[in-house]
Amino acid sequence: MAASGRAGRGARALWLRCDLRLDDNPALRAASQGAESLLPLYIFNLENFNTSTLAGARKSSARRARFLLESVACLRQRLERLGSGLAVAIGPPQEVIPGMCEGCASVTVTQGYCSEEHREETLVAKRLKTKSAELVKVWGGTLYMPEECGQNPESTPVLFTSFKNKAEGRGQIREPLEAPPKLPPLPVLTAEVKDACSFLPTLEQLGYPASEVEEAMQDDPRGVLPFQGGEDAARERLQKWMFDDNKLKDYFEIRNGMLGDGYSSKLSPWLALGCISPRRIWKEAKRYEIERRIENKSTYWLIFELTWRDFFIYMANSQGDKIFIPGGVTGDKTPWRGSKDKLERWKEGTTGDPLVDANMRELKATGFMSNRGRQNVASFLIFDLGVDWRYGAAHFEEHLLDYDPCANWGNWVAAAGLTGQRVNKFNTKKQLSDYDPQREYVNHWLKGGVASNETPVQGSKGEKASGRGDGKGNGSRASRWGRSEKGQGGKGKSQGKGGGYTQKRSFYGGDAEEIGETIQGA
Repeated sequence: MAASGRAGRGARALWLRCDLRLDDNPALRAASQGAESLLPLYIFNLENFNTSTLAGARKSSARRARFLLESVACLRQRLERLGSGLAVAIGPPQEVIPGMCEGCASVTVTQGYCSEEHREETLVAKRLKTKSAELVKVWGGTLYMPEECGQNPESTPVLFTSFKNKAEGRGQIREPLEAPPKLPPLPVLTAEVKDACSFLPTLEQLGYPASEVEEAMQDDPRGVLPFQGGEDAARERLQKWMFDDNKLKDYFEIRNGMLGDGYSSKLSPWLALGCISPRRIWKEAKRYEIERRIENKSTYWLIFELTWRDFFIYMANSQGDKIFIPGGVTGDKTPWRGSKDKLERWKEGTTGDPLVDANMRELKATGFMSNRGRQNVASFLIFDLGVDWRYGAAHFEEHLLDYDPCANWGNWVAAAGLTGQRVNKFNTKKQLSDYDPQREYVNHWLKGGVASNETPVQGSKGEKASGRGDGKGNGSRASRWGRSEKGQGGKGKSQGKGGGYTQKRSFYGGDAEEIGETIQGA
């Protein structure tokens, strides 16, 4: 494939990944300025879909892939309204992009945060060099830019409070960039690239069986929201929740809900794919404060959550692959002793614990789970069942619509007590009484409020569960799970998951039959 004509040094391409928007897109701005022509493109790499990762998990469920397809389709429509377009193809980016961008002087991309993205960028840059073109990487997608986050972005603290205090005290948030009123024209296209500008793969073409596709195309009526991918839907959701329903003023008080669409913004799926930027949310929150004459803890707390999202991005940038390996940041080598059966019952929502089971069933059916739910199910897997935290992170990666590697794996490694912070073990029975006292949520998902037909899975009493810390705490100090204000983008830097390696690790700490796991990134 190749774009032809207008080749000159003013012909450029824009490689879109997790920045599927026109508004506040620094890479789009950089690629457009001074360009004679611009070819936007999106590449579906089959390795990122129906392929195995850890302990039976996959890179992505069909439901999450559907949300991505909707987002790409929306972006194409928005580009076409400006007289541009979007070329779409399937294959390894390093093989597809150089051919599609023949004659372009440069390809601009939003810089990835973790090793899987870094490796992808390296391979593409190497191939482009043989075509006398360069890969231009632009930072974007954070609330605070690296040079304005109030600290060294390559060596940020592993404690959130320290990061937050420096960001708020020394840093600054830039005004978001407005969507461009016009774009450089497309180059003169070959027949192949012209076809790519109207091509969008089906879920079957991404490797999913027909039965899963049929299920993924249906929205469970019990879900909090029928999530529709794309920048248009993201802006509509922001307007509805913040202004039309006037929820921002009460956010701090309602944020621990689990049922219904109003307890949080639910913007995290769109943030994860870059359909909306954190700076745009910040700007709209400031507009809300001015127009409604309300500035309180709730209006601050939305921005506080966006700062948590930045924290995990900069932590991943600083710690590299430590957030993906068994011992985490601390390098703990204590073996995990939870069984495969316990993991499977946790995944299916058949542990016998009502709060855990209800949340896990919601995740599987809809691709979403509340912040409160995520904290509880993670604690239960790690401390009550003693299962390797990475297997929980991989399961979340497969199913969560709002998956991004930094927030997902950063939260899980912290929940396991492997970042050096205090360990929190949640008492799920107390949490159920505190946050679902009338059992409305568990009734909603368990059809009766209890998993009455399930024999409660035995915890790891006497085994000390994960063997990490004393597991004390009642959950009062919450770890930051992909609360709806935080997207979840994989993986660290240099070696490790991004490069792909095979590791054998037993569910039983090495005493039982080992299982092989190929780690390709999460």
